[in-house]
Amino acid sequence: MGFATITTTHTVNSAWQRASCLLVAALLVSLLLPLALPAAQAAQATANVAASTPSQTLVFRAPEPGPLSHALQEIMQEAYAQHNVQVEYVEMPRTRSLVEANNGRIAGELGRLPDLDENYPNLRRSSFPLFGFQLVLVADRRYCGVCNLQDVENLAYINGQQGPVQLLKQESFKGPTVQAQDLHQLHLMFSNNRVRALLINDFEARQLGYYQQKHLVIVPLEYIVGYHYLHKQHEALLAKLDRTLEEMHDNGRITQIFNDHQVIIEPLQEFNQPPHFQLVSAAAGLWRTRTAVDGSGRYWDIIRHVFEPVTDELDLHTSSFQRAVLGLQDQRFDMLIGSNIEQVRVDAISSRLHVDYDLDLYVFALNQHSITAAMQGALKRPVCFVAGYHYEHYFPTGTSFYYGSNSLDCFVMLDKGRVGAVVTFRANQPDWITTPYHELKLREADPLHVLFHNTPRGRLLRDWFDTQFRELVSSGKIRQFYSEPDLEHAQLDTDKDR
Repeated sequence: MGFATITTTHTVNSAWQRASCLLVAALLVSLLLPLALPAAQAAQATANVAASTPSQTLVFRAPEPGPLSHALQEIMQEAYAQHNVQVEYVEMPRTRSLVEANNGRIAGELGRLPDLDENYPNLRRSSFPLFGFQLVLVADRRYCGVCNLQDVENLAYINGQQGPVQLLKQESFKGPTVQAQDLHQLHLMFSNNRVRALLINDFEARQLGYYQQKHLVIVPLEYIVGYHYLHKQHEALLAKLDRTLEEMHDNGRITQIFNDHQVIIEPLQEFNQPPHFQLVSAAAGLWRTRTAVDGSGRYWDIIRHVFEPVTDELDLHTSSFQRAVLGLQDQRFDMLIGSNIEQVRVDAISSRLHVDYDLDLYVFALNQHSITAAMQGALKRPVCFVAGYHYEHYFPTGTSFYYGSNSLDCFVMLDKGRVGAVVTFRANQPDWITTPYHELKLREADPLHVLFHNTPRGRLLRDWFDTQFRELVSSGKIRQFYSEPDLEHAQLDTDKDR
């Protein structure tokens, strides 16, 4: 009995000891676990930070602000990030950056021409064509007509850009040249008439709004592809970077970035041989001596000269201006000759070269009071002009309009008091007037172009027209179709003394 008692007591004591040990262990775990967890979490966080921290930082010259520059920065930032590389930019002159990159004091060049490595041997070029652009001549068509490079008196370009330097040397340009420090200075020089022309990239011309200025002609001279460069000490990155850029191209990411920044990359159309079209059709309003119904007139002569050799059938249609515009808009005709985008406001592209200039545009009325009222939006009767044109923007909001079939109809209604004013050219005034109308000039003469559809076919037709019309003017053969006074009025007489 006693033995049993002793045994039981020993068993209980042993169990108690084990329970006590377990309790102590549990207590220790409960005390130490909060300390251990943060340490583990901290270790994991440290690992995560280490993984996300760039292993390398590359520094490049900061490009001048603009849509293309911003797009390229975004593309390269994403591409480098996939290899744990951070990209930074520093401000420095364009010419200095090449020296700094070649000496390894900056990582390379964000985007440059393809032959840099010939002059800067320490730079290594990416094999991926990062972007493309047109090198263009910008000039005022009123001074140089179609504005070939050799037609301009002088020009300016941005210091440090290789494209203009190479082109001027290649074309043996003999005129004076000026180098601007940056795009802003270049624009000021041109705007203040210190130089007659600019040699710049097309994306810079778009950035400055030159494509929207009607008297400026943008002449594509060369299409250039730009590449990314690294100093040779970073050469090991190039193969990996090229693969990443190829993947970004294939999955559409690069296109998306360009679209997000509204970047337009337009390759230069070059004709190694003439194109061929089964049918080409052109429309025009009725212009005396220019687009007669029987197919005579200098505009029709030009269209025949340009397109008859490359088409099986050429259809020319003369009608009212409104019907001609609607025919282009409805895609019944390939082109509309003798107008511009501002006048007709259709979804179309314009020939880069103008074929003529129209006349100064006026608003006519029976008295000065009506002229004043029309310009203040207080005219009680409509303003009349030929249907198809868009002159509404010359008058305040709320002005009413009547669209006539021709200018004479508008003047008949003006004389009868049915309209309050007429918008047209002085040459369109009726012969029957005995007392001159009161008038106010709305604008000076506008350049007239050929309008095409904004489609691959339309762009091909436009580029072929520009190529052939430039040759027609440059060779002097334009005099087969234009008299000397006509050439002078059209601002196509490049031989005149300026």
